[in-house]
Amino acid sequence: MRKFTDRIILIFNVLAGAGLLLAYLAPLVNPSRIILPALFGLAYPYLLMGNLVFLCYWMIRLKKEVLISLIVILLGWNHLNNLLPLNFKESKIPETVSPARRFKVLSYNVRGFDIYQWTHEPQVKKEIFGFIEHQEPDILCFQEYYTSTRIGETHADLSKQLKTLPESAVYYTADHTNSNGFGIATFSRYPIIKKSRIPFNSIGNAAMYTDILFRTDTIRIFNIHLQSIKFREGNYAFMDTLRLKYTNEQMREIRDIGSHLKTAFTLRAEQADMISNYIKDSPHPVVVLGDFNDTPQSYAYRRIRKGMQDAFRRAGRGFGNTYAGELPSFRIDYILYSYPIVSYQFQRIKTDFSDHFPITTWLYLPETIIAE
Repeated sequence: MRKFTDRIILIFNVLAGAGLLLAYLAPLVNPSRIILPALFGLAYPYLLMGNLVFLCYWMIRLKKEVLISLIVILLGWNHLNNLLPLNFKESKIPETVSPARRFKVLSYNVRGFDIYQWTHEPQVKKEIFGFIEHQEPDILCFQEYYTSTRIGETHADLSKQLKTLPESAVYYTADHTNSNGFGIATFSRYPIIKKSRIPFNSIGNAAMYTDILFRTDTIRIFNIHLQSIKFREGNYAFMDTLRLKYTNEQMREIRDIGSHLKTAFTLRAEQADMISNYIKDSPHPVVVLGDFNDTPQSYAYRRIRKGMQDAFRRAGRGFGNTYAGELPSFRIDYILYSYPIVSYQFQRIKTDFSDHFPITTWLYLPETIIAE
């Protein structure tokens, strides 16, 4: 009986190992060509946990089959660091780092300041601005930033609540006059000397960059919100109560969810390629803040991060999940930066004001930039 059980477990172990290997391919394969690795990449944390369970089982059994999951996990060591960085000590700012050469950035998808009352808390917008005031960032990037022409909801009204961040740039995704609606916004303590939108292939998501004069240097800040999956309410309801019965209705729902995922993966890949080219062409050090709507085990993350550092990997601890919505919680919000910038004290801060958690870090720019 034990031998039969071991054989069954071995079969599932091999399948889990193969799934994890497919997940490793996700960042390398453009999902517009082959979608399968992207789907396995989305399931990476669960495939990893499954392989860890099999690893423990074979260790207890003192069987050589332990090598299956052990080798597969070790092959993806770099991917593991994206999920759980091995920073055992808090990354404190060294005393040698001049306060004049460091600045604090904060990225936050605020879900329209709860305009549709998802949280059922009437003071959400006030609490968000109170939170930001307490954090005292030098540069702030909002995604799903919302304003209207109503009194108290204009961009000018909201800007007044950010008194320490007098400079701002905003881009609305669905308003050709660029005066109200949903969009992205960047606020800065330092002068904004240039701003430009990045033309996306989506009306609901956006990206832009702003050149900020920091002391005597210029830093290019990218604020991006990549393609959302845009699940319908019925999709969420189906996933919440999923019991496969293989009925025609269930098959239609599964196909619909798959279609949403494929469209989102494909559009994000195109957007990531575009942003990667903008980053490559930047004449200044770059900082990228935003909601990628994708995990570190994705093509979009790899393309945008190429040649840059991830503040969470360098200065964060724990799992760092940033999505707090109805789907399983993943890390989909990021702060990336290029040489010679250095990060310290990355934080993912749990709040109840949105379906995303805000992220923040201190960045240090050494005085080694050679003037153009």
